[in-house]
Amino acid sequence: MFRIYPAVDIKDGKCVRLYQGDMSKETVFSENPREMALAWQDQGAKYLHVVDLDGAIEGKPVNLDAIGSILQRVEVPVQVGGGIRRMEDVAKLLGLGADRVILGSGAIVGDDFLERAIDGFGSRILVSIDTKSEQVAISGWTEMVEITVWEILRRLIHAGANGIIHTDILRDGTLGGYDTATLEPFLDRNFRVIAAGGVTTLQDVTTLKSLRKRGVEGVIIGKALYSNELHLADVLPLEEDT
Repeated sequence: MFRIYPAVDIKDGKCVRLYQGDMSKETVFSENPREMALAWQDQGAKYLHVVDLDGAIEGKPVNLDAIGSILQRVEVPVQVGGGIRRMEDVAKLLGLGADRVILGSGAIVGDDFLERAIDGFGSRILVSIDTKSEQVAISGWTEMVEITVWEILRRLIHAGANGIIHTDILRDGTLGGYDTATLEPFLDRNFRVIAAGGVTTLQDVTTLKSLRKRGVEGVIIGKALYSNELHLADVLPLEEDT
């Protein structure tokens, strides 16, 4: 299996891209995230990755209306994240039509929230682990934690998690190319891994696909698609359903 996920990041109700996750360095690509999501679907996207950036900072869903509008209109599976730290939020998003829900800070520092979410919703839970020079970031990448990647992985294994999204923060939004070395801790561990951060060229995507036997399930592409450095039509043929 190998999937391509165009990213729709929402800030202040708009579709934006950030540079290295810096909320002050945004580029607005659409005033209407729903129309952007529909545009990717119309171009052939079979999956979408939607994040509430304001929610990630505030620790609770903020752009729920915009997300709900996307889920109501698109026909492809959508994974949603950003500020989800309560079971009620997980249930609400799944009820609105999300295919999978992404837990970040809540999974890493949230007591037994991860365990309860996996017990309740199983494989519909993904865990986002975002790193900057081997340090783990939370709260919309505004705070670094002392917990190591290895400690988090042990917790995920214990909780029964099987889906991970890893983002290389220093490359995210830079069009600097993807560094597969940052992915190594997550490979060969029976996790389904989705890679993000700096994916810019067809070769980046091809290289990540070559790692699917080691656990890579797909790739999230943002800035490269929005800036036309990479065209969705060129990468979609690399998808595999099995």
